[in-house]
Amino acid sequence: MAFALVVAVLLYLALCGFLWVMQDRMVFPGAGHGDRGVPRVSPPVVMAWLEQGVFRTRIATVAVLRPIGVAIYFGGNGEDLYAAAANAAVIAGYGFEVIGVEHPGFGASGGRPSVASLLATADAAATFAKARAAVLQVPLVVVGSSLGSFCAVHVAAKGGIDKLVLRAPPTNLVAVAKRQFWWLPVGLLLTHRFDNLAVAGGVRCPALILHGDADTIVPDHYGRELAKALPQARFQSVPGCGHNDLDLSPMGPVGSVLQAFLETR
Repeated sequence: MAFALVVAVLLYLALCGFLWVMQDRMVFPGAGHGDRGVPRVSPPVVMAWLEQGVFRTRIATVAVLRPIGVAIYFGGNGEDLYAAAANAAVIAGYGFEVIGVEHPGFGASGGRPSVASLLATADAAATFAKARAAVLQVPLVVVGSSLGSFCAVHVAAKGGIDKLVLRAPPTNLVAVAKRQFWWLPVGLLLTHRFDNLAVAGGVRCPALILHGDADTIVPDHYGRELAKALPQARFQSVPGCGHNDLDLSPMGPVGSVLQAFLETR
């Protein structure tokens, strides 16, 4: 009996160690797969580089004629520049010039993904986008999807943003990981401590949270909780949508809601 208990404890500790070592791949599954380039979309994508000290990250800009605003798009944990550019093209359908951002270590971007590197890249992208919005004399909107919501809320909390849009956002990564791995000491193992709730109170611009009610990866109660923490947030439930199929296009299930939010002064 004692021997079996010792074996069980050792196996549990070994599993904890294995998951601790593997957590980068689990948190950032889109990193380290090489460059897929940019999609062929209309309007076409223009790629550029943002300097991040010792490494560079890529952005993809989708420009439209006479834009009503500039938007930054931060993608989820599986999105390289190819995916970010495709989503940027979708958001451009609302009349915005959109800048899709690739996370460090994804695609051809340098660096390694971490809380510090993702938020530093978000700051650099925001600086770039603010300058562009100033030139065009239009509002600046930040859009964050899933993991990208941490970048978007971080940027919005620093100010200078007119509107914030979040798709399927977690409150913080520890809470989501604890739900999925309830049998592990997640609070001790997780090193990537992204936390929207920690900075939500500093966001002073209007925010719209879109969350599918069939989301099993980041259930919508996380989005509802985050909406309560943001000073000017509206939560929009999207019936039947999961985590990866919530369409942001003008013809999609949230098109009219998103368009009304983006066009309101």
